[in-house]
Amino acid sequence: MTTQNLIDEIQEKNPNLNKTQILEMLQTERDKTGGLLSDETLLRLVAAKFGVNVKQSLFKNTGVLSSSRLFAGLYDVNFEGRVFAVYPVKIFKGEEKTGKLASLIVADNDGLLRVVLWNEHTALVENCQLEVGKVVKLLHGYTREDRYGKIELHLSNKSQIELQPESKIGDYPSIEQYVTKIGSLKLVEGNVHLLGVVKAVLSKSIFHRNDAEDGIVMRVVIRDDSGEVNVVVWNEKVDELEKKLRDSAQVLLINAHVKPTKTDCIEVHVDFNTVIDIR
Repeated sequence: MTTQNLIDEIQEKNPNLNKTQILEMLQTERDKTGGLLSDETLLRLVAAKFGVNVKQSLFKNTGVLSSSRLFAGLYDVNFEGRVFAVYPVKIFKGEEKTGKLASLIVADNDGLLRVVLWNEHTALVENCQLEVGKVVKLLHGYTREDRYGKIELHLSNKSQIELQPESKIGDYPSIEQYVTKIGSLKLVEGNVHLLGVVKAVLSKSIFHRNDAEDGIVMRVVIRDDSGEVNVVVWNEKVDELEKKLRDSAQVLLINAHVKPTKTDCIEVHVDFNTVIDIR
């Protein structure tokens, strides 16, 4: 289907739109992607918004897109960046099939992107081939919005993952660029990424939960060059941290939670949504 055919179909279903308006929408989509997607692909996105059927297999990507230029509904997306966090593999069971999924946070020069790996691609996580700090190239994925409206990239059986050579390391920002200094935590709400050295392990205790299972909580102190903070580690993350912990270990916490105490101090909480990487 040519671009003119697409314009004709959009106008056929939406006679109130003229060609100039459609071309203006096309230019808006061009600006979003920096010219890396063809006009035909972008017109298909416009067409889909106005009720014209779009065949996913016909989306074409001519290059690597940055995280800031991604939006929901793209197919055949190529993306490259540094692995910032690796979440463990999960098994899901549906009425008709079961499978596996894992997720990454990958950083490029524009920001952080959640990447969801399906089925066979999760083997790279299980085999520890996708490690924090490594650069990867992700080919032929598709984008969608998560439940919070954020864009994420999904890799299906048609997608590919390339582990990039060391020469690519310098092309993307270091992990340190995306962490928050401990001294700035009072200005932060919600989730936070921290990098610090374990100064002390304060305590570990067992408590009784409402679901009749015992829980575990451990408190440690982490410091960086701007200050120190108490970190509260919950349940399964206690075992995970203890297995990796060593004297003066440098700890990277991804998606920890900043919470005020009753005395208006700041604590950082680590639960099942937090990734712990000992460096």
